[in-house]
Amino acid sequence: MQKVIEIIEYENESHKVDFKKTEYILGKDAKKNEILKDFSAFTNHLSDEEKYIIIGIKENQDKTKDVFGIENPTDEATYRQFINENIEPQVNFEYNNFTYKDKTISFFKLFDNKNRPYLFKKECKNPINTKTEFKYGDGFIRVGTSTNKIGRKELDDIIESKKKYKNRQEDIDIITHIGKPSSKEMDKWNVNYLDLKLINKSNKSIDLDIEIFIKKSEEYTILLEEDFLQEINKTENSQEQKSNFSPINYSDNFVFGNLHINAEENKTEFIFQRNQLKNKFAISLKQNSVCENVFDKSIIVLEKKSNIIEAKVIIRSDDFTNGALIKNITFKT
Repeated sequence: MQKVIEIIEYENESHKVDFKKTEYILGKDAKKNEILKDFSAFTNHLSDEEKYIIIGIKENQDKTKDVFGIENPTDEATYRQFINENIEPQVNFEYNNFTYKDKTISFFKLFDNKNRPYLFKKECKNPINTKTEFKYGDGFIRVGTSTNKIGRKELDDIIESKKKYKNRQEDIDIITHIGKPSSKEMDKWNVNYLDLKLINKSNKSIDLDIEIFIKKSEEYTILLEEDFLQEINKTENSQEQKSNFSPINYSDNFVFGNLHINAEENKTEFIFQRNQLKNKFAISLKQNSVCENVFDKSIIVLEKKSNIIEAKVIIRSDDFTNGALIKNITFKT
């Protein structure tokens, strides 16, 4: 509320602020569709600032303001239904009211509307004379204190601006995979490997780094394949130990090491990360491509029985404008 009071007292109408003397009427009124035009205009402005439409205030030509207030404010659900029925994609907004100088003031706060353009999803007619006011696909944009219809230039500007907002996290699918090691050295051991498959669903390549955090448990041990084989060799060459390997006798505190995989652990997790090697990023996924075995089938699980193994995947990329992609996953062995 304090933010709106500051706008009333210190700001003027602009690309992000509009004052309305009277409330939007949604009944059989000649101006019923005005709210649709205003919402389309504000959300299509390329600024990502919050936009405010403040009801019950009139701005005069000399920039002074008169406080009129409103009676019996319309509830938010009624406005939301009307907006959603006529504008696409869905507009993010809040509608509230409060007392200011003994008058009831209402306001719309429009926020986080980056999925431009916001257009009419159907024909809108004037409820009085039934003439078509807006057609399917119409849209408007706020320019200063004016509202203009969107044309080719405005659409081009919107499309260009959207490129930096594309959340490319949605382009990546993460699929868990469990299998038997295929190397000759591993054939005789009844163990599984845990791995991930990454799918780039987009028509644009993407570079990324990836790591997986596997939760520790007394029911299983996790280690790299080469460390598993080293321990096997130690066991087979030792006259003081049995020649057959029993996973339950082995500690999970191995020293990890692999050219392509960096591995470490803490008190609660095993941590595996794909190394970057010569490139800036560990993995480069071409458009509409698949990386079948992110960790080279090298993460071995030793267990006496089947388990549900909990893990967390973190993927980082310069194309992720909202930060790292973090996903909780499970392996069912």
